[in-house]
Amino acid sequence: MENSTVTAYEFTPTTYYETGEDSENIYRFVQIFSIVVFSITFILGITGNGMVLWIAGFKMRKTVNIIWFLNLAVADFGFDALFPLEITEWIMDEHWPFGQTMCKVMYTVLFLNMSVSTSFLMIISVDRCLLIMFPVWSKQHRSHKTAWTISAAVWLTCFMLSSPYLAFFNIDHDITDNATYCIAFYSHDYDTYNMRYTTMLMVRFVSMFLIPFSIIVICYSLILFRLRRIRSLSRKNRPLKVIVTIVLCFFGFWFPYHIWPLLEVMDVEVNPTVDYVMFHLVNCIGFFNSCVNPMVYVFAGRDFKKTLFKSIPSYLENTLKEKEISETEHQFDQVAMETEMEAYSL
Repeated sequence: MENSTVTAYEFTPTTYYETGEDSENIYRFVQIFSIVVFSITFILGITGNGMVLWIAGFKMRKTVNIIWFLNLAVADFGFDALFPLEITEWIMDEHWPFGQTMCKVMYTVLFLNMSVSTSFLMIISVDRCLLIMFPVWSKQHRSHKTAWTISAAVWLTCFMLSSPYLAFFNIDHDITDNATYCIAFYSHDYDTYNMRYTTMLMVRFVSMFLIPFSIIVICYSLILFRLRRIRSLSRKNRPLKVIVTIVLCFFGFWFPYHIWPLLEVMDVEVNPTVDYVMFHLVNCIGFFNSCVNPMVYVFAGRDFKKTLFKSIPSYLENTLKEKEISETEHQFDQVAMETEMEAYSL
């Protein structure tokens, strides 16, 4: 690996052109693709998460379920709200016109909201698992106060994990093309740079993918096992479909995003052109997840055909509603199947 403080993941157009590849066409393709995907993500995310915020925040009683969904929507909405800055940056050939403070704030908030979003997906899966496995205990211990306390702890913890980006992200003026870029710069010393860069990548991978994904898989596996014992998965295997959708969405969006930068840490040799294209591709895939959750609420939470006969706001409200779990095993059996989507949907 070349002894340089600029990694493959802080490419600017200038550094990419210097590789001697067919850079102009490839860069323009990446530029247009990123602008299109970010624009779609922004429109869908602001619309979908805004609708969830409106319904969960103003039209529904604040149950524990609604508190989780509200926090998740706030995180995703805040993430989507940053896309106009990203789109502007791409339109200006990745030049950063918003100054150093916005550079630091934007990427810190970006990583904060990503971390919060994945954390609440994990918390929802744990809560659903406890609700199915231990209905009586959950009935006794699930409270608004506990939910708000957990929510505050999640935001605080995620902010602490994201706060180093306030120090690391800075604007850099490139005299070659007389442009300013917003990049992460960890140190002037090569060894210190690599150590900090690797540490941040590993913290991101463990806290935003490895731990949440492992817990999500374990929780939903336990839910499926419990349901098979209570009653066979009938009704078109709806719980199974929803659970598979949840797990595959989380893995499909976040695994490429986190694993690609780690290839450099593992000293995997990658062609610079492929590296540049793949880095931005996995970013687009990961970022698109922020607008997917409302879609999962609507389309995975009920039979798709039924959505044609309901308005999206009323449909989302229907999906988010939470039934009370009975204290008796006989009642639990009945309620669990009647409210399967409330227990399994995001």
